[in-house]
Amino acid sequence: MHNGDATTTKTANCLGCRSLLTNHRSVARGYGDRCWARKRREDAARTAGFKPATIAKAMELIADGGIAPVRGRRVFRAVSSDGTATYLTAPQGCTCKAGLRGKHGCFHRAAATMLAA
Repeated sequence: MHNGDATTTKTANCLGCRSLLTNHRSVARGYGDRCWARKRREDAARTAGFKPATIAKAMELIADGGIAPVRGRRVFRAVSSDGTATYLTAPQGCTCKAGLRGKHGCFHRAAATMLAA
């Protein structure tokens, strides 16, 4: 005998890309897996005090594949903005000119912070 309860799947639209979400975990948090990873990365960079323009450049560096892990998820090799040099970078520091001055966080460091999150 059937008790009449209908099985329903909750759905929602991703807050990041507006695609349809059906996975219960994604529906609960409001983001699909890729958008959730991106949001976590952006939040990590904001929490670390990077400026919005620096975060945008870091996201571009990640999207272009201009940063790759050297040791786990803590040390990375990043390409310069003009593509002529590479730097070792981590959430704590970078070997580029801006990173060595330490006055402001460079976008390489912001990208490393995002990827390490």
